[in-house]
Amino acid sequence: MEMVEENLNRFDVWLVLKNPDKGRVVENLGLCAIISPDELNTLPNRIVAPMTTECEKLPSRIECNFDNSKGYIMLDQMRVIDKLCFVKKLGSLELAVHAKLCDCLQEFFAL
Repeated sequence: MEMVEENLNRFDVWLVLKNPDKGRVVENLGLCAIISPDELNTLPNRIVAPMTTECEKLPSRIECNFDNSKGYIMLDQMRVIDKLCFVKKLGSLELAVHAKLCDCLQEFFAL
């Protein structure tokens, strides 16, 4: 698998291989928002939160609009992903979502 040449920055949305041991099967690919700070970009991995279009009323789900679809960033499902698992950059989160996401992360870890 090739390493992506593009920068992997906070608030970017990527198509990601969630489990590299299973290969490039459809169930293994998913949209993820990068939530790790850019100051950690020298590390070989990123902290991401998967995205979904299915709604569950949880305080750890951040509502967002991406690619003309309403969806949710699932902070309760965050994980660390190796740079090699990033397949394709699909865009970035809206500016209005940045503050909501950071506020939720801060609250999430203050417990």
